[in-house]
Amino acid sequence: MRESTFRFDIKEKAIIIMAFIFMFFALFVPLWQIGVNHSLEMKIRSDEIALAELDQEERRIRTSMAENAAEREDMVVLASVNELSMRLSAHN
Repeated sequence: MRESTFRFDIKEKAIIIMAFIFMFFALFVPLWQIGVNHSLEMKIRSDEIALAELDQEERRIRTSMAENAAEREDMVVLASVNELSMRLSAHN
């Protein structure tokens, strides 16, 4: 019986190792890109939600400022009317 042995010289070993490394990267890089893209999409969604919340808060603040300005204007008008009434009363 003849024993078959596989013996590779250094050049063949280097080629086999390089082939394994190439296959590893050929499989790993697309998976890595998918992971990074997914992570970036999640970050974009999170930022879009935060931006929408900030826009909503800005609208609430602007509404509140407009209401406060209207109330102050009413108060100024009322104070002016009261002051004029007092002056007229004091003048008579």
